[in-house]
Amino acid sequence: MASKSKCSLLLLATVLVSVPAAAAADNSCFTGTGIPRNMLQRCRDYVEQQTCGVVVADPGIYHGSQPNFLKERCCWELANISQNCRCEALRYFMGATPNPDAISLKDLAGCPKEAQMNFVKILVTPGQCNLVTIHNIRYCLPMGESQY
Repeated sequence: MASKSKCSLLLLATVLVSVPAAAAADNSCFTGTGIPRNMLQRCRDYVEQQTCGVVVADPGIYHGSQPNFLKERCCWELANISQNCRCEALRYFMGATPNPDAISLKDLAGCPKEAQMNFVKILVTPGQCNLVTIHNIRYCLPMGESQY
């Protein structure tokens, strides 16, 4: 009887140790791994349009007959980032997690970066792109700190 109990305890301990280890190994939300390089260019255009009134200069990108074009492109870019990495990608984008390879918000005259950052925080919410994130919710937990 005692050996069966020890075996069960050993099996339970093995499972308890392996689950967090597997979860830790899956945390691959870095540029070039879970987050594409040069990500979210259209999101930067969309954020600038919405918070600063900036008109996109490239006529090949903005289609005047499609007023939601930048939003749709931004949401498409976010949707192509894995659910587990979306919030971390937005942290890189905001500059909360430093990354020299990532496209990030720009300081623009008359448009504080803080206003842009506040808009970025709502990009995954139902009123914008309506995308599920790492915790199976449609928003990101505090954006000022990494989730890893």
